[in-house]
Amino acid sequence: MENADSGHKDSRKNTSYMNTLLMLTNRERYGQHKQHHASYKILRSLICGGNYSYKKVWQKNSDKRISCEGGKIYLENFRIWYGGYNLKNEPQCLQVNQPRSPNRKIEDALVACIHSECLPLPNNGHKFSLYCLEKKWLLRFVLDKKRESPVESVFLSQTHKFSDISWNEPNKSLVLRSTHNSRPNQHVRQAGAPVPIVRLLAVFEVCPLKFVGMIKITEEVFGKDVVNAVISQGLLITMHQSGWIRMYSFDQIVEKYRKFEAKLYEEFDTEGNICGDLPLGLPCNIHITECPPVLFEVRCAQHIVDVGGFPWHYLISPLSQSCFRVCNLSNGQLAKNGILSMDVTNLDTDKANFFGDDSGRILFVGATDVRLLKISSDDAGCKIDQDFSIDLSRNTKMTIHNVDYEDDLDLLYTSAVYHDPEGTYNILNLYHNTTGALLRAIRLEEPWQEVYEHRVHLDLDTIIKVVKPSPGRYSCVMYRLCSNIEETEKSHKSNSKQQKPDRRRRSRR
Repeated sequence: MENADSGHKDSRKNTSYMNTLLMLTNRERYGQHKQHHASYKILRSLICGGNYSYKKVWQKNSDKRISCEGGKIYLENFRIWYGGYNLKNEPQCLQVNQPRSPNRKIEDALVACIHSECLPLPNNGHKFSLYCLEKKWLLRFVLDKKRESPVESVFLSQTHKFSDISWNEPNKSLVLRSTHNSRPNQHVRQAGAPVPIVRLLAVFEVCPLKFVGMIKITEEVFGKDVVNAVISQGLLITMHQSGWIRMYSFDQIVEKYRKFEAKLYEEFDTEGNICGDLPLGLPCNIHITECPPVLFEVRCAQHIVDVGGFPWHYLISPLSQSCFRVCNLSNGQLAKNGILSMDVTNLDTDKANFFGDDSGRILFVGATDVRLLKISSDDAGCKIDQDFSIDLSRNTKMTIHNVDYEDDLDLLYTSAVYHDPEGTYNILNLYHNTTGALLRAIRLEEPWQEVYEHRVHLDLDTIIKVVKPSPGRYSCVMYRLCSNIEETEKSHKSNSKQQKPDRRRRSRR
C-alpha cells in the first residue's frame, strides 16, 4: 500500500503543473474580458521567481522555412503544424496537409486567434483558424481539428496571382495582395495600351469569412510613380518611387466607390457566376474613378512609417539621414528631443518603432542598447523622454536578434547571442515592462557559430527558437518550463534504486 500511495503522489506531482496551466488557460479563454491578464500573473511568478527552469524538450530540422505563430509551429510551407503537448512535454503533430496538385503551394498564411469573449452574439462558435494563401486560392483550416482538407476554399481570380496576406485589423479583417504587374515601356503606352494595374487588393472580414471588396491600384488614379499599396488599420496606403507615402480612408472608399455587394458562394451577376468560385473568382466591385482625399502624406526611407503614441505621432527615417524623427501627426511638428540616434552608429541593427504593449512608448534598439522612450505633452508642445534603458553589452562580441513583448505575461524580453573565448551562447532576458528591471536571465543552447536568421519566441511557459544556420537549412528548438523539484526527486529515486541491489548483496554475504 505504501508503494501504491507513493506512485499516486508522484503522478499527481507530475501533472500538477500541467493541470494548473490548463486551468489558467481555460479561465483566460472563457472568463470575462475584464479578467484579462489576471490569471497569468500566477504563471509569471513561477517563471520569474519560482523553482522552475526551462528544459530543452524537442528539436526539428527542415530544408524549408519554419514559422511560429499563435503558439503553433508550421513546417513545409504551412503543410505541417505542431501544437499541444504529449506526456513527454513534446509538441504533437496536429495536421499534415498534402498539396492538391504538384504546382500548388502555400505562399503565405495568417493565424486568427479569436477568443470566445470577443465573438459577437449570435455566432457560429468559430475556432482558431489558419488562413492559407495559394496563388489563386484562399483556404481556411480549423487548428484544433485534424482535417486533411480546408473547411472553406475561395477561388480568387482567373487572371491574377496573389502572394501576400496581412491583417487590416488583427483578427477582424484581412487583406490579400496580388503580385506586381510588369510596367509597360513608353512605346507601349503611346500605342494606346491601358494603364497597368500596380496591385489588386482583396479585403475580407473574418469570423465568419465575408468578402468586403476588391480594388485596383492603378497609375491612372494614384499617379505614374505609384509602386505599391497595402490596406492597414482602415487606411489605404500607397507607396511611390519618390519616397512618398500617402494614406486614404478605406471606409470612405468603400462607401463611395463600391458598385455592389457580393456574398461568398452566391451569384453576383446575371450570367450566374459565383463569388469565390470557378471560373471567375472574386468580382472587382470597387471602382475608383478619381484620387480620393489624402488624409496624410510623408516622405521617408524604404516606405516605412509607424504611427502611435499619446497624443498621436508618427515615426520615420528621413531619406538623407541615418536617424529617426518623431513628429506630431496633426501638424507635422518635430517633437522636442524627437531626433533619435545612438551614440555608436550601427545602421544594420538600429531600429525604432512604437512598442507593442499599447502604452504609446517608442522602442529604440541599437547595437548594444535597448531604450524605451515616452511621449509627454504640455502647453509648450510634445517632447520625448527616456523611460528606461537596458545595456546588453558584456565586453564581448554580441548580436541582438530580437526585442519583443509577451502580452499575457506583460514582460519585455530580449534575445542576444554572445561570442567569447568560452564559446557561443544565447541569453534570453526577461524584464519588468514598466521599470525595465531584469527579472530573469535564461541561457539557451547556441551550437551554430554563425546564422543567417535568428528568432526567439516567448509564449507563456514555452520558448521556441527558430534559426537559419545555412542556406536551405532551418532548425526549430523548443524549451518548456519544468519544475526543479520534480527533477531533483527523479534524480534521488534513480540513485536510491541503484543503491538497493548493493545492500542486498551485502546481506547475502
